[in-house]
Amino acid sequence: MKKILFVFIFVVSSLFAFNQDDLDKFLFSKNCQECDLSNADFSNQNFDGAILTSSNLNGANFENSSFVKSNMWGVSLKDANFNNANIRASNLEGSELSNIKCENTTFKGVNFSNATFINVKCKNLSIWSARFLDTSFDDVDFSNAGAAYAIFNAVDFSSLNIDGAIFWNAKVSNSFLSKKQCEYLKKEEAILKDNDCK
Repeated sequence: MKKILFVFIFVVSSLFAFNQDDLDKFLFSKNCQECDLSNADFSNQNFDGAILTSSNLNGANFENSSFVKSNMWGVSLKDANFNNANIRASNLEGSELSNIKCENTTFKGVNFSNATFINVKCKNLSIWSARFLDTSFDDVDFSNAGAAYAIFNAVDFSSLNIDGAIFWNAKVSNSFLSKKQCEYLKKEEAILKDNDCK
């Protein structure tokens, strides 16, 4: 009975753990594409310039880490922890960010084109100069975020909370917003063009 229980625990845990070879490869070279790094701990480290395209980063811990100018195109980031992380000027195009932690996170200048945000609530978030082109938002809270110079194009704002966010000189175009959101963005001196404000 103990043997069966041990095997069961091993199999279940392996379903939610990173591939050790993939992790070793990444730690050595900062380059691991299409890798399984789920639940890996990258906290309190510098991985600037990392390449992680199309990798599984679900549950990974990026807390207090630096991934400046990194390529995370097409990664999966469900339940990842980005608290106090610096991901500035990185590429997260086509990525999925679901249930992530993002308190005091710096996403300044990040490319979020065609990315998907689901159930994300951030405090003290910096998305200055970030790009959101055809980005999808579902139950996302960017209230009080720093979003000056950010670019939003072809975005549906209906599930995105931007209350109190700084949008000075941000560009918002071809997007769907509420009348209240449009009025707020005008007050924030955002640059609006060809939007549907209802």
